[in-house]
Amino acid sequence: MRNPEIEARCQRFMDALAHIRKLGLRVIQADERRVTLVLPVQEQLSSGKTNTYLLGGALTTLIDTASAVSTLCVLPEFEIAPTLDLRIDHMKAPTHSRPLYIQAECYRTTRSVMFTRATVYQTAVDDPIAFGIGTFMRLGTEVVDPKMRAVVEGEIDSYDADYPPVAKQEGAQ
Repeated sequence: MRNPEIEARCQRFMDALAHIRKLGLRVIQADERRVTLVLPVQEQLSSGKTNTYLLGGALTTLIDTASAVSTLCVLPEFEIAPTLDLRIDHMKAPTHSRPLYIQAECYRTTRSVMFTRATVYQTAVDDPIAFGIGTFMRLGTEVVDPKMRAVVEGEIDSYDADYPPVAKQEGAQ
């Protein structure tokens, strides 16, 4: 079932990352275990030399990002969780004129590692472009940059904002 709070948290995390903003990744929906993202069609991601729609690095970034974002769905508070391992199985080439969707799920969480699986598709999740399996190392909440945590948790609007927020004095403009 959709959870608007988790969806907003996931989008704020992605918006804090410049390369993800450049790719235009957006959250379609999220709940307590999974997230669905969309990568819009973009000419900058096609390779004219090989006549393929999607550069390999863009697909890897899509799968890694969605898998990482799925870990935000299961955690009670934001943690840094770097990718330990990411395996991608390519099933077929994507169609040029359609956006890519990805559904990623964090299906197991331990004290030190989180396990994810993801499916990249265009028309239906049961007609995959690629599958991804990832593991992410939990570093804990104590190593998170306080400003990044504030952005992800919605306490400040952007990483460029003052943190901690400066309280306005009464009567000040």
